[in-house]
Amino acid sequence: MDLVDLVDAFSRRGGASRAPNPRVDQYEEDAVLQPPDVADARLAAARKAVRGVGLALRVHRLYSAGHAKTQQGLLEAQEALRAYLTTYGSLGCAPAGRTVVFDFHPRSYEDDLVAELSRSLTSAKIGAVQFMAGVTIEEIAALVETLRLPITAIERAGGAGKMLRERGVQTIALQDLGVAPPGGRPATGIERLIETLRIAPDQLATRLHDASAGDVGETVQLLRALDRILVSWPRAEQEVGWRNLAAAIVATTPSLQVPLCRHIVAALHEPWAASIAARWPQNLIAGIVGTDAGQQSGGADDIITSLRALHRGPSAARVPPAVALSGEERDAARGTLAQPRGAVPPGYDLATLLHILAALDIARFEEGLKLIERYVVSAVEIRDLDTVVRVLTDLGVLIRLPDARADLARAALRWTLSTAARDLVGRNLAHVVDERHPLRQALAAVPEEAVPVLLELLADEARLHERRQLVTLLAVLARDQPALLGTHLTDPRWYVARNVVTALAEMGTPALVPYAKTALQHADLRVRKEAIAALGTLGTPEARATLTDVLRHPDAETRASAANWLNAGRAPDA
Repeated sequence: MDLVDLVDAFSRRGGASRAPNPRVDQYEEDAVLQPPDVADARLAAARKAVRGVGLALRVHRLYSAGHAKTQQGLLEAQEALRAYLTTYGSLGCAPAGRTVVFDFHPRSYEDDLVAELSRSLTSAKIGAVQFMAGVTIEEIAALVETLRLPITAIERAGGAGKMLRERGVQTIALQDLGVAPPGGRPATGIERLIETLRIAPDQLATRLHDASAGDVGETVQLLRALDRILVSWPRAEQEVGWRNLAAAIVATTPSLQVPLCRHIVAALHEPWAASIAARWPQNLIAGIVGTDAGQQSGGADDIITSLRALHRGPSAARVPPAVALSGEERDAARGTLAQPRGAVPPGYDLATLLHILAALDIARFEEGLKLIERYVVSAVEIRDLDTVVRVLTDLGVLIRLPDARADLARAALRWTLSTAARDLVGRNLAHVVDERHPLRQALAAVPEEAVPVLLELLADEARLHERRQLVTLLAVLARDQPALLGTHLTDPRWYVARNVVTALAEMGTPALVPYAKTALQHADLRVRKEAIAALGTLGTPEARATLTDVLRHPDAETRASAANWLNAGRAPDA
């Protein structure tokens, strides 16, 4: 029985100390996770996942962060989340009183553990939480620790979501309801707009006008803030939210609508503006063009050109004759049109985004990366490996920019590899080990980011042939930078540390020796034996001297293994 069952059993029995009956416990757990009216395996998996997080939160309140029970609770939460994420993709849920509502199911779910989690999320002014593939124990611990903080501390830090991002959490996204948008407007204004957007979108135009007092600049700030919250919602809700925002602009007063639309058109290079304008009806676009047509500034042509970039512009302008395309160009055009759109505004094809990124300033560069991340999410959902490879390749170039944009690109690359596309890469191991495949070449160009991901894939891989191929690939990628592998020798998971030693040994260079010395200090005998075998196989004088030193190791089995290799004088056949 795991920790979740023990806590549940204790709560249900009022603290009774009788010995648990495994069959009864299993029945009771199933009764909670799958009531008679719910036979949905996905719903059951989602319930178990949030119960795991709720348990981690409860145990963290009872024990210190380093306590064994706390670590066990975090581990079980990770296992429950990964079981869901591996099968169904990202999991989103929103607190609602004592319940949570999942992003894929209309009915709320409640039990004692979930009620505690829901109350904590509400107290921290978190409107929704989304878990993504690759979630780690450290990231779950960061969420739990943040939820235990007083709300005053969370507000001073700028919200729970910001706190997690600053701690490097990439696979848990929070929708903060209590953070003031740029411009210093009170947080309650955004909360009211979000509530209206969710439950009364027909009143959104009035609320938007009232919140900004009819000022275009204030309205733009509100729209930016709303967009930052919308991108953390499930994709279906994002689409509904953007459509409702676009409809609200259509319904607002003319005194605000006309200048606001002009401002949005001028900002189409920004994701928030493109997301709204891409959903404008044709009559609004025609009205905007007609309003500007009489001006001498040529604004109408600019608007038509800009809106056409979103594939939504009017077709009245004359189109020059098209130049005949070669077969290769036609294939490239078909590839662009066939790319997944997902939550990305139509017209922003990936090739164009990647092409212009290096020419943008830092602010627009960051917005462009957010758009690309949406492409990656869409590509992963339909298992579009080519799109992911293209993103990895171009981000691998952008991380070499000579300014702060390089750090932004590196963060996007790390997110793409370790979180968004990790499972997709894992499903394409045959391509990873093929020297000629673009995926292999993309990973080889960014070994600093690729090595940790490949180590995790190796840790999860059970097939012997694939494991050998991954070890060889790790040795190739880290040959010039063995420290990329060496830093993982202290991983508490013995099999990860052993895999590192195996990959270092695969290189067959004297650089192995100092890392083998580190591995010989590992607490697990299996890691020490792997290091001894690597030194014996290497066979250099320095390696044999290190093996001689091992004869003084306090563990008898370690000493015996070193003696066997020294007596052999050479590496035995595998």
